[in-house]
Amino acid sequence: MPEAPATERTPADADTDTDADTDTAELLNRCTFPPPGSALPCAVSGGPDSLALLILAVAAGCDVTAIHVDHGLRPDSAAEADVVADVAARVGARFERRRVTVAPGPNLEARARAARFAVLPPGVATGHTMDDQAETVLVNLLRGAGADGLAGMRPGPRHPLLGLRRHETHALCAHRGLAPVCDASNEDPAFVRNRIRRELLPLCADVAGRDPVPLLARLARVLREEVALLDDLAAWALPDATDARALAQAEPALARRALRQWLRREAGGAHPPSLAEVERVLAVAAGHAVGTELSGGARVRRTGGRLRVEDRGSGILTPVTRDQAGTGVPSWAEPDVGPALVDAADLSARVAELGARITDDYAGEPPLLVAVLKGAMLFLSDLCRAIELPVEVDFMAVSSYGSATKTSGVVRIVKDLDSELEGRHVLVVEDIIDSGLTLNYLRRYLSARRPKSLEICALLVKEGEQRVDLDLRYIGFTIPPEFVVGYGLDVGERYRNLRGVHRFKGSEQ
Repeated sequence: MPEAPATERTPADADTDTDADTDTAELLNRCTFPPPGSALPCAVSGGPDSLALLILAVAAGCDVTAIHVDHGLRPDSAAEADVVADVAARVGARFERRRVTVAPGPNLEARARAARFAVLPPGVATGHTMDDQAETVLVNLLRGAGADGLAGMRPGPRHPLLGLRRHETHALCAHRGLAPVCDASNEDPAFVRNRIRRELLPLCADVAGRDPVPLLARLARVLREEVALLDDLAAWALPDATDARALAQAEPALARRALRQWLRREAGGAHPPSLAEVERVLAVAAGHAVGTELSGGARVRRTGGRLRVEDRGSGILTPVTRDQAGTGVPSWAEPDVGPALVDAADLSARVAELGARITDDYAGEPPLLVAVLKGAMLFLSDLCRAIELPVEVDFMAVSSYGSATKTSGVVRIVKDLDSELEGRHVLVVEDIIDSGLTLNYLRRYLSARRPKSLEICALLVKEGEQRVDLDLRYIGFTIPPEFVVGYGLDVGERYRNLRGVHRFKGSEQ
């Protein structure tokens, strides 16, 4: 807890205060706070970085409100808010306490972050340091981000401490006699950022023989400048990013940049569009397809030589949650089969939507539909009848499950295709994607046969289960990470003939 106020001051105390003021002034020279008197809400968890943010924001002359968000994830979270309230009172800042509920599901770190920022005001300042910047660059690098991601966080009022090191924020708290909150989750190796902090950065330092943090921060700064230049060049070269012909004729780097800017404005979404999505939109601009779907519930179409975003909302991607389960379990499937996650009516409606979109996208050149047996047989049967084009159909059979409810990760091709793929549009029809390893193998295997294009249509995608980065053009439903049966999906060759998609409650076979 913060130190108690002193009852008597001595000359030594005065010397200590002078030293602290000198240290604070030196730190402020490397911060990017707004001008004195500016209103500045600060997200303060009670850790050393956020407490240093609070101290320095007040020292910079800002009108500071410390906001603590209690996620309720730890039994002592209420006491952490009291720590922040006490420090705010001591330094002369206002204090607000907010509580949120973190929904269940995968990726706890991301869900907690989303819940936190949902209740924080726009422009809230955070206590990210140069060390956090370096970790962010590496996180984004490992995630496959481009220049925008590697540019990291932008210095300014929202991230005023990026010029400081983590050891300096800790030292500032120690000089003030503060005992910051210790968050045990910062040591949990289940979180990628923690492993980067504890394992990767020390390894980089050992290999390079120097501290990698300033190097990574410098890389982020240089890339921010270059990204800004590319943005300006793209805006000059392609002032109208909806002009399909101009996009198709432009330098690819500038076309991608112009499209990225346009998609971020028009399609929205929490993250910028992926390279795969941008490339698909470029294919639409070039006339290889009439439209394409994007993550987050948006679709890009070309009409009259121009691109436009349409169909915002959940009509493109339909998430299914546990509390949406229906019933309809036949007596012969009980007790191993639970309620339906997706019933027959929802399946029929979504397959019709997918068929209409595929009809639009492949209007000029009907695709070859490649079904992955046996699970995709019912999906393919309904989907091909919903496509109003003269499509052809072929089948592959692969095995990665055997008779178990978990994929083994080892893919065997049981039946290969009869059709030639070279120069043809190929659409792989999959029943369900969990780890993505089987699909990743199939994509490489089929791409070697030189198709004109190769896309994926998956009926179901399990949330949080993917172990590889996938580019899925068409998705029916996202579902919780549970084993399911029905509508072609089985366990031990049973339950394929259920009309809906159901949870499987039985033991592994």
